[in-house]
Formats: sequence, structure tokens, C-alpha cells
Amino acid sequence: MKTAIALALAGALLTVDVVAADRDWDGKKLYRYTNEHGVQVLDDRVPPRYVAGGYEILTPTGRVLKVVEPALTGRQLAEKQRREARAAADLQLLKRYNSVADIESARNRKLAMVQQDMAILRSNIASLERQIENEEAVAARTQRNGETISQELLARIDNLREEAKVVSERLLLREKEAVTINQEFDQASSRYQELAGN
Repeated sequence: MKTAIALALAGALLTVDVVAADRDWDGKKLYRYTNEHGVQVLDDRVPPRYVAGGYEILTPTGRVLKVVEPALTGRQLAEKQRREARAAADLQLLKRYNSVADIESARNRKLAMVQQDMAILRSNIASLERQIENEEAVAARTQRNGETISQELLARIDNLREEAKVVSERLLLREKEAVTINQEFDQASSRYQELAGN
């Protein structure tokens, strides 16, 4: 018991001494770093070759004012950036949605717009195919009658085929977009459940 009291008093006196010494502190700083031999060095500056290894800034009484962490390696920096990006994405996810039902509702709205565009594109393709069939029927009749098919008719058929190809490519892009939307919302839903569970 006496030993514990003595230790507590010694600690209090040491604290008073450090606080008193810091009160008289003139602003001088010391730097503690580890050299290439693994030995901690206390100096009035950090040599440039040791800066990347990190160091501490102290008062002459030994109170740590600031800790400068070691510089990160390329892999560590990439990992840190990945973690920060993930944390930012998680925060955004939690701000945007209040539940998994909100995520599903947003998915349905986004998919509805894409599916509406896809329906319009399919309708356009069907219309273009009918026009191509009609123009080709005219060309076939003309040829059966022994007449020459006009260049204008051939150009119209080519233009319609080209237009149908462009619309088909747009439809393919929208179909891929629908798949991507589903994947993104699946990931968002899964991640939201992980975060909400924590």
C-alpha cells in the first residue's frame, strides 16, 4: 500500500515537473528518428535520408508534439487509397439509401427507363424490317417484270438496312446497360446488408 502511494506521488511530482518545464518551453524542438542500425536518435533535425522512415517532434522535456508517420510504399499507398475509396463509397451508399427496399425501388426505376427505351428500339427495328421487306418486294416485282431496279430504290434499301443496324447496336448497348444496372444494384444491396449488419 505504501509503495503504491509512493509511486503515485512520484508520478504526480514528475507530471508537475514536466508541466512546469513545458510552461517555460522556449519553442525549441527535438526530433526522434530511427537510424539505419535500428537505433533511436534524438537530434535537433532529421537528416533527409531518415525523413521517409517517420519521426517524432518533441519538446526538450520529452513531450511528443507530433508524430510523422513513415512514408507509404507504392503497394501500401494503393491499399490505403483503395480503403479510403471503399469507405467513401460506403458512406455514399448509406446516405443514399435507408434500406434494401430503397435500393430495389431505385433499381426498378432505373431498369424501367432502360426497358422502355429497349421497347421503343425493338419497335423501330420491327418497323424498319417491314419497310425493308416492302422495298425488297417492290424490287423483286420490278425484276420479275423484266425491268431494271432503280438506283434510288437500291439506295433506300441500303439506307434502311444501315439504319436497322445502327438501331440494333443501340438496342444491344441498352441490353448490356440493363445487365450492368442489375449487377451494380446487386452489389449495392449486398454491401448495404453487410454494413447494416455491423
